[in-house]
Amino acid sequence: MSTISNNTKINDTYIVERKRQDRFNEQKRVKEHNNKKVMIDKLMLKLYYERLDRLATYNRHKQLERAQVEQGRLIDIEIK
Repeated sequence: MSTISNNTKINDTYIVERKRQDRFNEQKRVKEHNNKKVMIDKLMLKLYYERLDRLATYNRHKQLERAQVEQGRLIDIEIK
């Protein structure tokens, strides 16, 4: 009977240790997944702001071109 009891204790210890290791591995996997998501979010946000900056630059350039065209029209009208 004592052999069965000892085997049960060893098995229980093994099972507990196995479950603890599984929980640890799951926590580690979740943490890595969250870190990847954070990195992707930061990269996406950086790219978004870069695109907004390019769009703002494009819009300023087009506004300047439009103003120059309007000035050119006024000068043409005044000359004629």
